[in-house]
Amino acid sequence: MDHSRREGADRMKHAQGSAYERLRVAAAQWKVPAAVREVATAPPSDPEPNQVWRAVWEHTVQLVLITGVDDTTVQVIPVSLERYADAHTLLLPAEASTLEQPLALWWGLRHSLPWCVLDRQVSELTVPLPTSLHPERPQQATSGGQWGTAVPSPGTAVAEYRGLVTDHLARLSAARWEPEGTGALPQLLQQQGIDARQLAKHLQLSPPQALSVRRGQTPITPEQAQRLAEVLGTSADDLLTANPALPPAVLLEMNRPLRRWQVRTLATRQGDTENQVRRRAAFEICTLAARQEDRNDVYWAARADRYFELHLG
Repeated sequence: MDHSRREGADRMKHAQGSAYERLRVAAAQWKVPAAVREVATAPPSDPEPNQVWRAVWEHTVQLVLITGVDDTTVQVIPVSLERYADAHTLLLPAEASTLEQPLALWWGLRHSLPWCVLDRQVSELTVPLPTSLHPERPQQATSGGQWGTAVPSPGTAVAEYRGLVTDHLARLSAARWEPEGTGALPQLLQQQGIDARQLAKHLQLSPPQALSVRRGQTPITPEQAQRLAEVLGTSADDLLTANPALPPAVLLEMNRPLRRWQVRTLATRQGDTENQVRRRAAFEICTLAARQEDRNDVYWAARADRYFELHLG
C-alpha cells in the first residue's frame, strides 16, 4: 500500500474540511456587506477589471479576480478565502475588497477563461493591484498586502491545494457549449438526396426558408435537427455540428453573464441543462434573424432580449 499517497490524501481531506468548517462558521456569523448584497441582487453585468467573480462550469467552482477583458475571454487570478499560500500568493487584508474578508490571490496561477464560465460577481477590490501583471510576482506587494512564503515540500496541504486550484482552472478554461459549426449541412443533405422541397415538408418551412437552409445560409434549430435526424437516420448532434458556425457576435452575446442568468432560469423551468438551453436559444435567434431582409444589420442584444422575454415572460 502507498502510505505516503494515503497520508497526503488524508491531509488534503482534512485541510479542505477544516477550511470549509471555518467558512461555514464565518458565514453563519458574517453580516453581508451592503456592496456585496447590491451586486448579488442586481442583474449580472459584464465583467470589468478588479472585480471578483464566481466562475462555474458543471461541478467546478472557483473564485477569480478579473485583471483583463477582451471579446471572448477574461484574464484572471484565482482567489481563495482560505489562508493557504505559497511564495507567489498575494495575501490581502479584509479592507482590500468589498467582501470585507481576507483574500489570497494566487498570482502564479494567472489564466485565461472564456466568458461563459462567469456566473456572478461577488466583490470588488478597493486597492490597486501591483502594476506588473507578469506571472512572476512583482517586487512590491499591494499596499496593506504581503506575499506568502515558499512551500517547504510538494506533499504539504498548501501544495495540494494549489494543485486543486490548477485543476479547476484547467476545467474552466476548456469550457465550451457551442457546436463546432462545420458548415457541411448542404453536402450532408445532398448525399441523402434531400432537396429544398423535401426539406420544407420535413421541417415545416416555407420554400424560401427551406432553400436558405439547403444552401447553408440558415442554421437549423435543435428541434428541427431532431426531426431531420429521424428522417436521415443520424443523430441530432451530428446535424447541429454540420450547421454553419454561429456568428461571433451571437457567441459573445450568449456568453454574457446576463444571458447565463436567463439561460439558467429557463433551464430550471424546462428541465434541461444550461448547455441545451443556450444552444437552442442561439440557433433560434440566428434562424429568426436570417429571415429578415437586411441580415447585415442585426442587433443581437435586442434579439436575445426579445427571445428571453418571450420564453421567460
